[in-house]
Amino acid sequence: MHVRLLWLPHAMPGSLFAALDVLRTASGIAQLQRPGRDCGLSWQVIGETGRALPMPVPGLARARRRSRPAERGDKRGDKGADKRAVERAVEPPPQPAEAHSLLVIPGVMARNAPHLGELFEQQRAVLRLVERHAQAGGWIAASFNGIAYAAELGLLDGARVSAPWLYQSWMARRYPLCDFTHDEPMGVHGRVFHSVAPALQTEFMLRVLGHLHDPDLAQASARVLLLQAERQQLTPALTAQRWLTPTADSPVFRAKRWLQDHIGAPYRLAEVARAAAVSERTLLRHFRQVTGATPLACLHALRIERAKTLLEVSLHGTQAIAEACGYSDAATFRRLFQRATGMSMSHYRARYALRARRRYWRVEDALREGAAA
Repeated sequence: MHVRLLWLPHAMPGSLFAALDVLRTASGIAQLQRPGRDCGLSWQVIGETGRALPMPVPGLARARRRSRPAERGDKRGDKGADKRAVERAVEPPPQPAEAHSLLVIPGVMARNAPHLGELFEQQRAVLRLVERHAQAGGWIAASFNGIAYAAELGLLDGARVSAPWLYQSWMARRYPLCDFTHDEPMGVHGRVFHSVAPALQTEFMLRVLGHLHDPDLAQASARVLLLQAERQQLTPALTAQRWLTPTADSPVFRAKRWLQDHIGAPYRLAEVARAAAVSERTLLRHFRQVTGATPLACLHALRIERAKTLLEVSLHGTQAIAEACGYSDAATFRRLFQRATGMSMSHYRARYALRARRRYWRVEDALREGAAA
């Protein structure tokens, strides 16, 4: 589902930010539940012309040049995979289908009912935007006095909805085909969701999300964003009785930590599995699911990194470095290093060493000793 947050000249920005909080929270929970998978949510802030607005707000995609196609990924390392997945949820897909898109209309800062009518006269472009969206089959979520945009276009004709008390009589006179006496704070008529107060925006967006996208995801997000009185009362007791303890380390984390502490030791899968407190088969399965590799491949990578460090900052020879990395045969380790880095150990040291060669180091030492004398 693609969500467009309509930014108006007199908009109440808190309504849009609350909607953005719901979308970001839902996207984050979806990534926790299904890592690496597209949660199906995207969003952007648009102006009255329908074009995306660049806004320095967390959770909004940066404005892109129109001549370049939207990029759905980046070239950073694997450590940013989860972050990239959340960022991809923010980026609007190219030309989203209006039938499964949502236009969020906030309330506006009108001094009174007549002023609200004046704003309509000044914002005919906004009404045309809403009309095009509705004619294309898109959904609308309007809050507070923003429901008047839908009513102005006849989208609430025949409906019984709640209206903000301050504007209720004015709306009843202006839109006689709509009944504004309903006492429910939120509802839906046709393809228009409506809410009576800005303070309900978070709960309102959660209901819309559950109706249009994923009820389970909306429920999980509600547990995070809305007050959970029972849980607030129960959690201290659960914590005090140690039913809620810090999350235990995963088998993969325990295995990787053990490998880091035993880089120079011979590799035995049984010992790694024992350290991870799982069977060998379970460890291999978890390792492949989380890292896409085996514990041995992880150990090789750790050994290569140790060798790189020693080549960069120490004067140890190839044999000593191989032994520090768990290999008694330097030739075998040299071949492993060559495969992993694409260069020999001597070539790597020549390119990336962070200290002078031994001959210069000794000269500098001698000069320093002479100066001290």
